[in-house]
Amino acid sequence: MSSIPVVQRTVFSTSRTAEFLDWRALQSQTGQSRERFGDVVIKELLDNALDAAETESNRPEIGLAVTWADGVARVCVTDNGPGMAGGVVERILDFTRNVSDKESLRSPTRGMQGNAFKTLLGIPYALGIAEPVVVEALGVRHEIAVSADPSGDVAPHHTKAPSNRTTGTSVTVPVPAEQVTAEKAAAWLQKFALINPHARFVDHAQTGGADRAGIYEPTAPKKWRKPLPTDPTSAHHYDEAAMTKLVFAHIREHRAGGTDLTVRAFANTFAGLTGSAKAKKIAEQVPQITHLSGFEEHPDQIPVLLAAMKEHSKPPTPSYLGQVPRDHYTHVLDHAFGVEEAWFSRKQLTDKAGIPWSIEVAVARTERPGAVCFAVNYSATFGDPLAQTLLLGDNVTSTGVRSFLAQTDAAPTLGNQSGRAAIVHLVCPVPQFTDKGKTALVVPGEVAAACAKALTSATKVLARDQRSKQVSDRREQRAAMREYKASTANLTAPKLSKKDAVFTVMREAISQARGTEGLSFSAHTLFYKIRPLALKLLPIGSKLNAPYIEQTLIPDWERQNGPIQGLYREPRGTLHHPHDPTGLMDVRLGTREVQQYIPPKWSYNKILVIEKTGLWPPVREAGLAEKYDMAVITNEGYGTEACRELLAKMPPGNVQIFVLHDADPYGYNIARTLGEETTRMPDHRVKVIDLGLTVDDAQAKGLEAEPDTRDAALPARILPHLSDADRQWFTGKPCAWRPNGEPAKWRYQRVELNAFSSPELIAYIEEGLARYQALGKVVPPDNQLWSTAQQRLQHRVVAAVGEAIDAMFPMDRLVQAVFAGLDTDQITAIGSAHLAQLHADRPALSWEDAVTTLVDNRMPDDHHLTALARQAVTAQQAAHSR
Repeated sequence: MSSIPVVQRTVFSTSRTAEFLDWRALQSQTGQSRERFGDVVIKELLDNALDAAETESNRPEIGLAVTWADGVARVCVTDNGPGMAGGVVERILDFTRNVSDKESLRSPTRGMQGNAFKTLLGIPYALGIAEPVVVEALGVRHEIAVSADPSGDVAPHHTKAPSNRTTGTSVTVPVPAEQVTAEKAAAWLQKFALINPHARFVDHAQTGGADRAGIYEPTAPKKWRKPLPTDPTSAHHYDEAAMTKLVFAHIREHRAGGTDLTVRAFANTFAGLTGSAKAKKIAEQVPQITHLSGFEEHPDQIPVLLAAMKEHSKPPTPSYLGQVPRDHYTHVLDHAFGVEEAWFSRKQLTDKAGIPWSIEVAVARTERPGAVCFAVNYSATFGDPLAQTLLLGDNVTSTGVRSFLAQTDAAPTLGNQSGRAAIVHLVCPVPQFTDKGKTALVVPGEVAAACAKALTSATKVLARDQRSKQVSDRREQRAAMREYKASTANLTAPKLSKKDAVFTVMREAISQARGTEGLSFSAHTLFYKIRPLALKLLPIGSKLNAPYIEQTLIPDWERQNGPIQGLYREPRGTLHHPHDPTGLMDVRLGTREVQQYIPPKWSYNKILVIEKTGLWPPVREAGLAEKYDMAVITNEGYGTEACRELLAKMPPGNVQIFVLHDADPYGYNIARTLGEETTRMPDHRVKVIDLGLTVDDAQAKGLEAEPDTRDAALPARILPHLSDADRQWFTGKPCAWRPNGEPAKWRYQRVELNAFSSPELIAYIEEGLARYQALGKVVPPDNQLWSTAQQRLQHRVVAAVGEAIDAMFPMDRLVQAVFAGLDTDQITAIGSAHLAQLHADRPALSWEDAVTTLVDNRMPDDHHLTALARQAVTAQQAAHSR
């Protein structure tokens, strides 16, 4: 047995239960970023409610309501299930144990984490919300709040009161108001309605009494069936490792006070094995074991038990997975987006391992902007479950569904502006996820092929129409070119303008920039595709420059024809956060980056926009961002569309926006366009405070003016804002004339911010902040202060406890003791051939993730490692006592 050297270092220990109270740990557990915890709450509540209702009724009724007050959104989900018993609530509050009736089971039902409800209790605390989670069922109102005690463990606070709710369960979870919108809640309800035709969904926030826009009625007949949480699972869904995990889960439950099932009773819980005769035959295969606890001493008999269970039962066919009717998908999509035409495909198969699969794809052309929904086992997911899967269609090669839909004209464009909607639903009793958010699936090759066929079938009409349109567009472009060439033969024919030439070739240029893979592309990439095509239509010697096409003609074309699918603007500026010395939180100001940006809470209440990126170093070194709790945006020249969109995201009245610019016409116009509407952003309105530099300030500070020339009139919209000194400097004197005698150029005076020394610049900024009464320091409400203070105290206590424990139980010795009990030969044998084999099935994996996967597959499960660790601690404790 080989040994692996252990790096010796100080390790601090803390209770694992505290992971439910820390937003970073919750991100790991839920697989979602902190900004999406509101989505986590809605999804988990809807999953729980449907599971509960399905155990009681074949017609679940699920209600969703969200109310907003005092900066808090309260998400409430109700069901018509049996009601959550008080004993279940008490068990949920034991943060040292998982509470789930599905852990270790393999069944095509809504897979959830064993800790799902505990994460719902921890999320409000982690986000600084002091309100409790409220559960009402069976006539009792439970108010549950959690916090960290001095040792770092979870301290639950549970109070009870009478409730009028005697049917079903109501759960209300508070989160920060910005985490949940009415649109987001409605979208989640629509996703779940899409894949559950037997259930009734009511959006109480939208119904408003008589208005029924937020109600999805069931469409499936009463005999319609899907796998239920109460259905027995099939032995054919298990391998030896999975069955071992299930058996030992029962043993663990028995140790906690549960029933020690007999082998016969255990067999009876599986599909096709409910009869006593079959159970008896199975038990005879393991004669030395009567109860499950016996496998603790004879784990080698579990494969024998599994083989007997498979021998005496039939493997289930894909039909048992259920089917969502095509008409139901069309009905819900029509309800949400207005369906003009819809297409559907279903593929069902059994993979080489004997696991049944069902793939359903519905695609629609819609009246209103649509969306793409993904689901696994009748539960909506956070994203594309096939995002890491290679899909090979007839004329499409893509990784993931979104790219496949984009290449076949079946996906909404950026911003959901095109009339398309789609749903992709996979059902499988043994889904293998690669992420904690339970979104990304690992699927066998034959399943990936079936998915590609389903997508190809559902999108073939749209793809055919798209190809026909592309051919037609190319024909129109060639005809336009022929017409133009014919017209140029006549010298008196009018010349094609640059704008007309660019508009003529735009669709072909977009097609070239996007490519057959349907990938995103920048405005600058599009320029390089436009220029050679357009120049063929223009007289020899014509020129087309990037700023004119990218900043004027492309936006003009989009205003006439709608947003260009896949087009993004490259970052031209940076947002710097205060109290971020490493710059890790810097945000590049591109369209995609700004769309994803969520302003952090309690970080800054002011933004300073500086015209020049080169002035950021002295501002940073002077500590202005930290002193004033002020974010700083640096641009080169005019604020980009992305910059203005970011400013528009700021809550009105809560964040002051200042701008610093040169004392010249362009600087004055920069200040204006940041806050006012422009041709490209006609509805833009943001209150901006102009700090200068003004001509009056430049003269007062004794800054040296410099001459410059301009070849355009002063921007008309800045004229009302100019002082007499401004007009005198900026108007200047004509220095060149056009043939008609009018001025063509003017010589004028200006002052750049760089005329300041660095200390003078800092002083000027602070004078301006004082003059315009900049807000004071950021101070959150008392409950946030209390929460942060508690966390700081907890960290200090945890560190102290960790040092004490490390002194008693040196981590390096414990780790070496666990390694000594492991057979690590399989790990040291890992080589490039193993990675090549894994990459053949999962090409998106990095080598580090591939190694992690191989180690996880070759090493014992967590229960075995935990047992070895406990043995090491016990031995060390005995040595310490001596």
